[in-house]
Amino acid sequence: MLLVVDTNIIISGLIKGSVTREILLSADISFVVPEWVHTEIKKHKKLITKKAGIDQDELNNFIEELFQIVQTIPFDKYKSYIKKGLNVMNDIDKDDAPFAAIALALDADGIWTNDKDFEKQDVIKVWKTQRSN
Repeated sequence: MLLVVDTNIIISGLIKGSVTREILLSADISFVVPEWVHTEIKKHKKLITKKAGIDQDELNNFIEELFQIVQTIPFDKYKSYIKKGLNVMNDIDKDDAPFAAIALALDADGIWTNDKDFEKQDVIKVWKTQRSN
């Protein structure tokens, strides 16, 4: 299975003890993100360290570990699908178009997100985080 991972999932996965982290580290699933997700993580490092109760070094180590599992997709691998991604997400949230473009370019099994905007489209399957009882 191949899933495109939304930024909110990656950030959630950086917080210790989260079910998201458990899934990212133990699932038999291939995960991919656009390369600019790294920039988003850097932008939110202070918030992540505060919420996670860890220091910068621990966060940096886990980011390195996480991106040995989650594959970063460079723009040139999905740029020819940006227009299609915009068609899927433009009336909803055009900033999410790259995730849709990657899903379409790689023929992914869906997008893993907790962003309700993705539920407003019907082209790409949406996977949400759920803890089973």
